[in-house]
Amino acid sequence: MTTSQALSIINHWLHPHNADNETALLPNDAQEPEQPIKSSSGCAGYQVGTGTILHQQQKLVEQVNEQLNLPTELQLMFDQTLDNLTHWLHLLPAHPQHHCEPAGAVRHALETAFWSVTAMQQIHRDHDLYPDQRRAREPLWRLMAGVAGLLYDCGRMTSCLVVQQPSSKQAEEQPAELSIGQWPAFEQALGSWLQQHRITNYSPHWKQCDTNPEKPLTPEYTAINLLLLPQLTPQAFRNALQPDGDNGTLWQTFISALTGQKTGHGVSQIINAVELARLKSVKLHFVRGEALNQIMKPAKTEGQPETGKDDELKWLEKVISSLHSEDIKWAKDSLLLPWPDSAESENLPEPDILLKQWNQRGWIRPVGNLIIFRRNGRTVIALQPVISQQCKQWLPSGSFAEEYSEESAGESAGESAGEQHDQ
Repeated sequence: MTTSQALSIINHWLHPHNADNETALLPNDAQEPEQPIKSSSGCAGYQVGTGTILHQQQKLVEQVNEQLNLPTELQLMFDQTLDNLTHWLHLLPAHPQHHCEPAGAVRHALETAFWSVTAMQQIHRDHDLYPDQRRAREPLWRLMAGVAGLLYDCGRMTSCLVVQQPSSKQAEEQPAELSIGQWPAFEQALGSWLQQHRITNYSPHWKQCDTNPEKPLTPEYTAINLLLLPQLTPQAFRNALQPDGDNGTLWQTFISALTGQKTGHGVSQIINAVELARLKSVKLHFVRGEALNQIMKPAKTEGQPETGKDDELKWLEKVISSLHSEDIKWAKDSLLLPWPDSAESENLPEPDILLKQWNQRGWIRPVGNLIIFRRNGRTVIALQPVISQQCKQWLPSGSFAEEYSEESAGESAGESAGEQHDQ
């Protein structure tokens, strides 16, 4: 797709009632050079349905829905869009370098939606409206940001991935009428195509894919989002973003966010936030292996001071150096700290703030899915082995350190799970 074609499609959707824009160029109109194709891992076929795929992402879906906090009518619009997108992408990966696993594309889309909604809620908009009018539109803004994040990368994935008919050996075993060629990525959902041709497994292949996933998406990719928009979103959603009497802010922000192109009354900060949400999903995949680890981390506490790692290390050193000998316990390679007793000092931030900061640094080692658990009637936290080794230099000299097994820690955690704070 050329840049002029991409801009033509964007203009068509920004002004949907303009008769001059009734037809938009499709990617099939552009003659693109042949690109090398890179094979991806194999995926199960039509027997895997949308419900199964989303069930595997249930925890992340729940986090997104919690962040959206939509009334039932709007939640149904988001759910239908998610179902349509999952049916369209099926088990495709997101990129050769990140979210490469089956259904990685759906997971990446959900993570981008989560971070889009999170960022949007910190952005001021509707300045010209009365407070009660702004409050009434809040759910629409959250819905808009969630759907924009959900669909933002789908154009690149559908245009860069090829799903072909089964191998020649498999094709020979099929009737002639099932010689199916290649998945028409812009015309039919992959789930429907697999079902129609009864394909039990397939191997997606990458072509013409930008090898740097941290570069912003180009209009050639984002314009394809608009080609897929009528097939992925319900009409009720498109109507909801164009209410009577609105100056077009919601709709134009949505279209601009999908394409990364600021136009009309679009809110620039939200448009940028969707691209940053995609990048955050990518970067956290490389850092943690999956962005859900970051999504599940506690948010910054109100009143929490801006600190760097050096400050947090100094506070950790103060906590460790103040321990009494009888308080020093180990679980294998993890140092245990009585909590919050060991952090209660006028020279330290509040224990809850310290715990959140250390957890965000990855210094806390959960036991039985808890970051605070009981041992011998006392609440404690466990530090990760690496930071525990660093803490040894700050322990009081000649201190006695009692060791006990991680299994016993897990048992203690399990017995007292109802009494403790979950992460």
